[in-house]
Amino acid sequence: MKEFNYQDYLKYEKLKTKEQRGALEVSTKSKKSTYKVHQPHDKIFKIVLEEKKEVIGLLNRILKLKEEIKEEEIEKYDNEYINYMFQDSESDIVYKMKTKQIYFLIEHQSKVDYAMPKRILEYETGIISKAIVGKKMTKKDHKLPRVIPIVIYTGSRKWDVEKYIEECQEKLTESEQIKLGNYYVLDVNDYTKEELEKDKLFLSTMMLLEKITTEEELVEELNKVIEKEKKEKNRDFLRRLIRFVLKEKINLEDREKLLKKLEKEGEDMISEVLRKENEKQRREGRKEGRQEGIKEGIKEGIKEGIKEGIKQGVLRIAKNLLKLGIDIEDIKKATGLSQKELQNLAKNNN
Repeated sequence: MKEFNYQDYLKYEKLKTKEQRGALEVSTKSKKSTYKVHQPHDKIFKIVLEEKKEVIGLLNRILKLKEEIKEEEIEKYDNEYINYMFQDSESDIVYKMKTKQIYFLIEHQSKVDYAMPKRILEYETGIISKAIVGKKMTKKDHKLPRVIPIVIYTGSRKWDVEKYIEECQEKLTESEQIKLGNYYVLDVNDYTKEELEKDKLFLSTMMLLEKITTEEELVEELNKVIEKEKKEKNRDFLRRLIRFVLKEKINLEDREKLLKKLEKEGEDMISEVLRKENEKQRREGRKEGRQEGIKEGIKEGIKEGIKEGIKQGVLRIAKNLLKLGIDIEDIKKATGLSQKELQNLAKNNN
């Protein structure tokens, strides 16, 4: 059987009668291919769930509400919403409460499907998107529709699929596991101006500038930011911000002053960097000079030590030769010592 893809689904949706929706004949250049939307047992459940009494019995059994839902409180919902993942499957039945934006999605499964949490999420998103199309959430008390999914499973294996999508998602170690649909909030109103000014994140600076409403305060704050901001990447961002984004909030004269200050601060910063680099090189040069001097001194010391050691050894030999009564002239020839050095040795030996 060839895959029933999204393009085929769009063709399928144009057909009107239930008989036509049972099977779709699509002509190709080579041959005709038959696309079945559901397996026969799926169609049986779909037909049964067309009866509101059956649906009410199912809902009350599953939900166990204090006040049971009545038949007249629900209606069949047109579930022809766009789902980009339509491949050989579609949501079975959707009912909704007549007086509330609450929808009941009923899906039949004859096989275990470990992608079910993802599929349910896609169906829920599709239903919600269609239900609110053209509507805007302009007030806090405006509510999004709620979708309650129910899976009827008739397979032989035990259903062991996770019920919540976060249970089959990757986890971030040592972090609060945020649930799907939840979100973190970084609210500028939770911080004082002083806290944002002291914060090292450039993002905090942007939040602070966004929060300011008066031109005078904005110019004052930008001057502070320019003075303290050292990163060229962020300074370039400030240039673009002043030139394009804030041109409606700051007059031309102040914008030009801020841009000139950015350039001057940048030049001063470059000069300071060059000065520090030159100083560093000079320090390193002096250090290297001292190190070289020490190395040369050690070398010379070793040489002198060797020389002194050799000389002391020669003197000891000459002393011993004198004690043995060897003629001074012979010792002088043998050791290379001077006449005076040998005479001094002779005196000390007495």
